[in-house]
Amino acid sequence: MLFDPFKSLLIYMAMIIIFFALVVFICNGIRKRNPKSSDGKATTTITTATPSLLLEVKVMLPIKVIFGDVTVAKRFDPTELAHIPKTRLGEGTLGTLFKVVLGCGLVVTIRKIREGLTVSAVALEMWVNFFGGMKDDGLLLPIHFSFWYGGEAFILYEYLILGSLEELLHGSEGIQFTPLKWGIRKRIALYAAQAVALIHSRVTHDVEPLICGVIKASNILIRVDFSACLSSYETPYLVPPETIVKRNPGRVAPELKGRHPKTFTRKSDVYSFGVLLLELVTGERPSMTNLRAYVFERKVKWGLSSVYDKKMGDLVNENLAGMIEIARACLLCKPQGRPSMEDVVRMIKAL
Repeated sequence: MLFDPFKSLLIYMAMIIIFFALVVFICNGIRKRNPKSSDGKATTTITTATPSLLLEVKVMLPIKVIFGDVTVAKRFDPTELAHIPKTRLGEGTLGTLFKVVLGCGLVVTIRKIREGLTVSAVALEMWVNFFGGMKDDGLLLPIHFSFWYGGEAFILYEYLILGSLEELLHGSEGIQFTPLKWGIRKRIALYAAQAVALIHSRVTHDVEPLICGVIKASNILIRVDFSACLSSYETPYLVPPETIVKRNPGRVAPELKGRHPKTFTRKSDVYSFGVLLLELVTGERPSMTNLRAYVFERKVKWGLSSVYDKKMGDLVNENLAGMIEIARACLLCKPQGRPSMEDVVRMIKAL
């Protein structure tokens, strides 16, 4: 009987050790259910573990390359692109744009095509291949790669660190903020005009003239030397025109307004380019202000100095007045009176 208390203590300690060992085993074997990826979509990741081993199994979805040769497909792994953490850059008519840093250190832009587009999968693949194969002189943002992952389509582009013209014109003024001087704005206007003229010089497989739909600052991307290129030129062939018109107040030609059927033309492109020119001059957002009325009324009442963006400094010169006159020609109410984009390029070069 003298050893009974000692035996009881040993039994009690053994029970405690067994209990904690059981708790650790159960906790390590818990299944982790459907964590959220960075783009908000649930992934199907199941994790099981023992105290000495951790296994992770990912359910792979069907993959199909839409555009890109074998070399490109090997360089950009669709599975990695679909699952890698992403930084949201913005929401476009065609879908959400993300910045992605790949495992190799390369930075790219990837667009996740918006669900519910009326075009079929066949039409999407046809147009992505059409525009992906289009040759240019650096005036268009090239499509590097495109693929299906499960039921979702993705398009991969070059990442430009300066972002879009909209960000440079209307972004927050921080420590590193540098206002765009007039010379740079004029340079960007020329690149943008040349890009639109390039689109207008091409035709579809059915020999129909290519159009841009709406030309706007968010689709003009800026390189470090302040040259510019046009992006989202595939949008009018993948998204219904009614949707584009609705999402771009203040930028569409008057003939596209109202209840009649919406049909973009090269002349309606010229009109929206005229709005872009006034946005460059004034620094005002077209969606907030009727730029056509704003500029021409203020110019008549208070002169040219009341119109231009004061972030450019104390500047009033013939170049600025000439750009407003080019915009006026682009913004004529009757489409047939508007110049061609080739003429617009010539006029800007002549300033």
